[in-house]
Amino acid sequence: RGGLRQGGEAVGRGVERAGPRPATMALVENEDALHDVNVVKNKQKRNEIVRKIKKRRKAAKKADKEKRQKFLKEQGLPLPKPQTIESKRTHDETFVAKDDPEILEEESTDEFADLLSGTEPPSLLITTCPKPSKATHTFVKELECVFPFSTYKKRKETTLVSQVVEYAIDQGHTSVMIINEDVKQVDAMTLIHLPHGPTLSFKLSSLRLSHSIFGHGKALRDNFPELVMNNFRTRLGRRIGRSLRSLFHTKPMCHNRQVATFHNQRDYLFFRHHRYVFEKRKEKVKASESETGEPKTQTKIQTRLQELGPRFTLKLLHIQKGILNWRHGEFEWCNTQDNKDSEKGYNRRTYVL
Repeated sequence: RGGLRQGGEAVGRGVERAGPRPATMALVENEDALHDVNVVKNKQKRNEIVRKIKKRRKAAKKADKEKRQKFLKEQGLPLPKPQTIESKRTHDETFVAKDDPEILEEESTDEFADLLSGTEPPSLLITTCPKPSKATHTFVKELECVFPFSTYKKRKETTLVSQVVEYAIDQGHTSVMIINEDVKQVDAMTLIHLPHGPTLSFKLSSLRLSHSIFGHGKALRDNFPELVMNNFRTRLGRRIGRSLRSLFHTKPMCHNRQVATFHNQRDYLFFRHHRYVFEKRKEKVKASESETGEPKTQTKIQTRLQELGPRFTLKLLHIQKGILNWRHGEFEWCNTQDNKDSEKGYNRRTYVL
């Protein structure tokens, strides 16, 4: 099988080379040549070389970034802001300022004006689809602690949405919330404002109940939480924000320290429910700072957030004028491809809220 080449060199299957190949030696000396890494035939060594090259490049990039930031600080110049999809958002003509007189005048006569001005207290009726699962029932029970003075009414199999709306109007409720499920998992939320609408439909996802949140607290039942609304910048976004704000009382009970947050990011509404807690902690004082030179302790008050739950994410599907009517209803806005098409074209940086 083996043999001798010219010069007496032994070749064959059982004879190995005396050292590494020249191409491999060159790659080891110049590890930045990532495109030449396929010269190494051993998979384990090839992956190790790639890992070292990427680690070296990452460290060099980090060092250059720190060097630039240090130079800007010495010159007194502002640091560059990180570029994200949210910061590169396509400019929308419907962006409005908070103190726009035209928008304020329009909002003073809309469907939510009486509720947000405090002349009429909010009252929410919560119901579900027929035959709700245990998870849906538990989620509704936790929503009762989020929305102040809400009422949960079980829905029969033969009860229609129109009958639920009529019952809510007779009982004096200002809005109806319907929780829907699919395969025993909550997947949708419909919000109907009474008595003249509008109706908002959301897709609900990423639901986590209180018992599945580590270190969660227990929310108070009859409590007016503080409300935080973030990043509702367009006319449609302000309308959605006012619709959600109308479910809460205008004068929160700050002494209970509960906060409900709706944060809009890339047209997804993230809901969180927290309580801020004040804690007293003792910290040691250095001997040089004390008068006698002996170490002492002092009490400091620190603040932290405790999540109460539930947490979920909403995605707006459509807005319908008036009460929910699938056959003859008129829609203000629908999340369809027609709304995404524009002169500039649709891309991942185009949002509507």
